[in-house]
Amino acid sequence: MFADRLVCVRCGAVFDVQEKIWACKDCGSLLDVKYNYEEVQKGFKKSDLLKKISCLWRYKELLPLQQTKNICSLGEGWTYVQKSSNYGNMFGLKRLFFKLEYLNPTGSFKDRGSTVLVSKAKELQVKSMIDDSSGNAGSSLAAYCARAGIKSFIYVPASAPAGKATQVKMYGAKLVRIDGTREDVARAAREACRVEGRYYGSHNMNPYFLEGNKTFAYEVAEQMGWAVPDHIVFPVGGGTLIVGSWKGFDELMKLGWIEKFPKLHCVQAEACMPIVHAYQRGLDYIEEVEESETIAGGVRIRRPARGEQVLNAVRETGGTALAVPDEELLHHQKVLARREGIFAEPTSCVALAGLAKLCETKEINHDETVVVPITGFGLKDVETAKKQVGL
Repeated sequence: MFADRLVCVRCGAVFDVQEKIWACKDCGSLLDVKYNYEEVQKGFKKSDLLKKISCLWRYKELLPLQQTKNICSLGEGWTYVQKSSNYGNMFGLKRLFFKLEYLNPTGSFKDRGSTVLVSKAKELQVKSMIDDSSGNAGSSLAAYCARAGIKSFIYVPASAPAGKATQVKMYGAKLVRIDGTREDVARAAREACRVEGRYYGSHNMNPYFLEGNKTFAYEVAEQMGWAVPDHIVFPVGGGTLIVGSWKGFDELMKLGWIEKFPKLHCVQAEACMPIVHAYQRGLDYIEEVEESETIAGGVRIRRPARGEQVLNAVRETGGTALAVPDEELLHHQKVLARREGIFAEPTSCVALAGLAKLCETKEINHDETVVVPITGFGLKDVETAKKQVGL
């Protein structure tokens, strides 16, 4: 393992990577896993990937696990990259690709973070963990905890879609519904961790979940022949996929495996757009915003823990942040299904509506290469889909 320390992103405090912590013990802020890249270059070459298995753990040397016996996998990662044959024509895009993250085992990209987080928790001898989730992360963690033999307690909004709640319970997790906002759910989960002494497997805050998400960038680079795209457009709530990708591309640059960063774009729902609010005002911090109802529950977070990191990812790569209304993302959900045969959940389609705007404003040119992650499967929210088709 080349991971050698945990570093607080705010105060710089350093901790052992084998300590059973999820936040800075000094100031309570986020932690980042750091690697010895000189040692990585000596012990792991790009050519080594040619003989690796086609799943996320092909990159295990760049993940924070000491022993492979602790890997808890369901075959996640190495999701298909599909070139658009019809949808991109609407915007005149010649090189639009979809990375089908809904092909992960529980139907969303969250399995990337879960496999690494739960594997590390197993290594740290964690017996039970808590997460707060709008649905996908909770069902994903519940599945991986079931496989690892770790008890899981998933706190969800009272309004969480039935399909996602069903997944959580099917995997044997304890489902705890909380009234109020998404932030109320997070507070309840953190308080339960404090009172009950359980490990906080937060997909928004735990450093090991972010480590899993960085493999999205590794795969994009490798699957596209190490010629990274010009743009990647993300739906953003907590921001772990865009921040993880930013970290992944940064590591590939440090290793000399790629020559440039793609522009990373953040798209949020107009009903809840704290990162867009900060971006438009030139702020370097996130203010809690008022929220209204949105069909894209996965991006409804009033003050995301990694919001400042999302701003940095967008600004440092030359990307942008914008917001879209629900009617536009629902329109693109239907168009994507009927033009490409891809059934995406509403949250995924936030990125598609954002892509349309980026093409309209010429932030993206017709001859550039663009990747959009389809983050979750449409059957995750059956009720919304039924309304779309009049059932």
